[in-house]
Amino acid sequence: MKKKKLIAIVATLGIVSALGITVAAAYDSSEDPLISLSYLRDIFKKEVLEEVDNKIETLKEELEGVDIETNNEIDDDDFFESTDNENTASPASSEYEVIELTDGDALYAISACEIILRAGKTICIAPDANQGIADLTDASEIYNGNELTKNHLCLIPRGDGRGILAASESVFIMIRGDYTVVEK
Repeated sequence: MKKKKLIAIVATLGIVSALGITVAAAYDSSEDPLISLSYLRDIFKKEVLEEVDNKIETLKEELEGVDIETNNEIDDDDFFESTDNENTASPASSEYEVIELTDGDALYAISACEIILRAGKTICIAPDANQGIADLTDASEIYNGNELTKNHLCLIPRGDGRGILAASESVFIMIRGDYTVVEK
């Protein structure tokens, strides 16, 4: 009786082992891969970083031959009617530039500009009666036809026809941003 039980147990273990081997052989890991943390850290991460570095180098090489220039052309009809006036467009700068205007010269913003009137008199030019030039020193708005105050930081928020008109023989302003000057 003991021999029969022992043979039955051994036979059962043999059958279970054979089934386990069959199941393991039939398992396809491509559908459900098992990835270890060490593989992610040591192999996969390095491959991804190398690929990113290669793409960055390729883009750098492509950009080395590119010459980036800004073109600040402005159409006269955008801001004024006359075509007899001489226009001077400025390049944008991150530093203030000192310029001199004479009586009747107009300065128009192409994009946002900061202006500080240092000497002379200037009048605000604004095509919309409800918008003007922001006086940041006084936290006020200077509307069309009103004078700017000396030594106040003023902001023309965008190039939509806003600017200043020189109202004295010699006007000195400090300006930062894109602008165009229309001489009298």
